[in-house]
Amino acid sequence: MKAKNGLHFGVDGLKKVGEMIWSLLALLLVGILLFGERTGVRIEGISETDFRKNAARTDEVFEEADTLLIMDQTNETSVCFYQDMTMILNDMRVSFETVDISEFDVAQLERYQKLVLCISNLDLFGEQIAEVTNWVQQGGCMLNLSTYDVSANLGVIASKMGILEGGDDYVAASGCIVDENFMVGAGERSFPYGGEYWSSLNVLLDNQCRVYIRSLEDDLPLLWERDFGEGKFVVMNQSLIGKEARGFLASAYSLMDEISVYPVIDASAFYLDDFPSPVPSGNARYIQEAYGMDISNFYANVWWKDLLDWEERYGIIHTGLIVEDYSDLVKAPFARNTAVERFTFLGNMLLNHGGELGFHGYDHMPLCLTGFDYDGLYDDYVLWETTQDMKEALLELQSFSEELFPNAAFRVYVPPSNIISEDGIAALREALPDIRAIASAYLPGECAYAQEFGVREDGIIDTPRITSGAIMDDYMYLIAFSELNFHYVQSHFMHPDDVLDEDRGASLGWEKLHENLEEYLKYIYQSAPNIKDVTGSGMADAVENYAMLSVDREKTENGLLLDIGGFSKRASFMLCINDDTREVKTVKGATVERLTRRIYILHAKDSHVEIRLGSGK
Repeated sequence: MKAKNGLHFGVDGLKKVGEMIWSLLALLLVGILLFGERTGVRIEGISETDFRKNAARTDEVFEEADTLLIMDQTNETSVCFYQDMTMILNDMRVSFETVDISEFDVAQLERYQKLVLCISNLDLFGEQIAEVTNWVQQGGCMLNLSTYDVSANLGVIASKMGILEGGDDYVAASGCIVDENFMVGAGERSFPYGGEYWSSLNVLLDNQCRVYIRSLEDDLPLLWERDFGEGKFVVMNQSLIGKEARGFLASAYSLMDEISVYPVIDASAFYLDDFPSPVPSGNARYIQEAYGMDISNFYANVWWKDLLDWEERYGIIHTGLIVEDYSDLVKAPFARNTAVERFTFLGNMLLNHGGELGFHGYDHMPLCLTGFDYDGLYDDYVLWETTQDMKEALLELQSFSEELFPNAAFRVYVPPSNIISEDGIAALREALPDIRAIASAYLPGECAYAQEFGVREDGIIDTPRITSGAIMDDYMYLIAFSELNFHYVQSHFMHPDDVLDEDRGASLGWEKLHENLEEYLKYIYQSAPNIKDVTGSGMADAVENYAMLSVDREKTENGLLLDIGGFSKRASFMLCINDDTREVKTVKGATVERLTRRIYILHAKDSHVEIRLGSGK
């Protein structure tokens, strides 16, 4: 039975006895761990993989472009969709070319099999629209990224796209329901958008359309495909844009081939910011009311035990990010924190459960020089006067941490509040050259250093965190769902003091926050049961390996051949079969794991992979 349902919720006398017993055990364990440090008998958390740039890798491979993107550089919305789709196709390792609609000539389509529209107004094609649809009929595939404008040319080809009625007015969609086989993690879950989008055409489709996404309110089709002659239309009837839309757009693009394969990261990481750190300040009223104990005892007796329970049941691995001292000191010298009992106890507990420690800061001041603009959002933060002060603070943090955990390797840095400047990154690289990864935020906002998954030019690996906290609202599930289907990655962080901050859910109480996180963990591991659990440096390894991959795909009569550039030891791919009558029968050079009727994860063991399809059940 979980700790939160045991002694801590029993009779007062039993509760006090339980706390006393656990505190005594904790003190004993600290002594054991300290003795183990002195004698060298300890096992530190290690990276799960060992991908490095100097590892033996196959040469880069190149693929001829079979996709043409059409955009309108005079239209801001079109430019935004073009920028997003460029990022998506690059990460899917798809070769493509681009033309502005003002320079488009239908004869250009002879060189391509796929046409992706970053425009919504079909009238921009003029009279060429008839020849475009003829190209589709002869075997091409056309995808639009946002809802079509009501236009004369839409009326001309609407029936070819499967629109039986409507298409001349818009309705709102506040969320969607996704076919359980179309995307990983769809299941029976709905995905609210957090607001209404008046951007879907009110349409009735014919019975030849295959609908994959419908609106939350009225079952309106939001994504469908329809064969037209030897080709097909893939129709997006919503205008989602931004990082939360990438999984939807990648999945829509995957419909354009009978078999679609693209590389993914295949990793799941959980970060604990400010852990270990001095006991944080905050409103402990909710803890006192629920548990009858102070903050320090709550962390040791309830919170930490619940985290260990998740590790045991789900296989997750925690990466803790050390803060030496909560202060606003940004000028050398930086005093050593001598109150280390809590650091040693919690840090060694994490390490000896296979976890990893990284750095969060000497204090909680982002590495930003005087002149950096916080936009009035962080008035309590103090700016640094020199990069030398930054470096000396980082060196003190390193010395402090190495003294407490002499066998640990500190390879990951998480910026306080996900904020860091380029000056700060330069100081970090110079002071701590062993830092391989910065794990900041995936989503932009509030001065955050928003990242993409990849390797910077200076060699630092960007490993952004996607979700956070313990409230876990609808948007968190939307972005987590999207990233499972785009990069097949999960990355979450929380703070120990979430339970003390009302803005982060303290008034809900740890029992409710625990319930929210439990539901999220169930969702992730039911959706992606064998996703690789990694530490922060393990995530860096996975991202670095992914970033170096290139792919050459060759269709065969019964499947697909893959040649993988930048290959070393292993690589993971999302494999989508878009014919319900077929399934993967044999694979050479890889293994496959089926996630839905349509989707597999392919684990390449060799740089050449042969996939053969057969009749499905």
